[in-house]
Amino acid sequence: MIRVCWNGCSFTVGEGFPAPLRDQYIYDRLVSKQFGLKSTNIAVGGSSNLEIFKRSAQAMLDNKYDIVVTQWSALNRLWLYPGPDSQFFVNDDRRPDFRYNDIYVNARDKKKLKETILLLNHDYHNILDLIKYCCILECMSVATNTSVIFVNGLVPWTEDLSCNFLHNNISNQLSDYTKSILDFDNRDDGEIIRFFENLQNNFKKLNQRHWVNIFSSMQSTSIDSGPEGHHPGAFSHQFMADKISEYLKRNQLQ
Repeated sequence: MIRVCWNGCSFTVGEGFPAPLRDQYIYDRLVSKQFGLKSTNIAVGGSSNLEIFKRSAQAMLDNKYDIVVTQWSALNRLWLYPGPDSQFFVNDDRRPDFRYNDIYVNARDKKKLKETILLLNHDYHNILDLIKYCCILECMSVATNTSVIFVNGLVPWTEDLSCNFLHNNISNQLSDYTKSILDFDNRDDGEIIRFFENLQNNFKKLNQRHWVNIFSSMQSTSIDSGPEGHHPGAFSHQFMADKISEYLKRNQLQ
């Protein structure tokens, strides 16, 4: 029986559905049932890509799995640790305030802290970090004889990263998202070209064959919402399960 480890954020946990319904609706469980896989789900809601990377790397080192599926999350997520038994999720909107021992951050200050950190935590370098994580996992997959599969959960990068880039008509070649991370309106053409070509040169290091949906994130292709109204719903999970099933068949991994 093929052993598969599923890792990611709340999308892979199955948040949005009550726990008793997750076996029926969440994409990893749908795929596992279809192919009779022996599956382990190590996803944690709210995870940053750094946390996801560390868990996938450890899963490969554990040498217990034939396949490790890694669903990447939002680029700017950040976890802080006020103490040995406490975590502060910068992206957490569910708790209005935060308290740990003598530390207290009220709702207003927490909101301001979050906004400030997000301003300082820019997607450009987070993309470069994500590429490094992927490349390391690709190398580890060879060393541990483990197949690695990447799923785009919340990464907003766009196809211009993989297109031929000309130095004329720059504006017409870049997506609005790419322009935003390049600070397009405040830089001259030379700077834009230099920064964008650096992104492209790093992006070329990725092996796109490991990706199920490199540019079509689960968030952007979401068809419906789950019972709790925020995360992908049943049809969205089925859509992703079908995508992964097609990938497994195409690459003879089922």
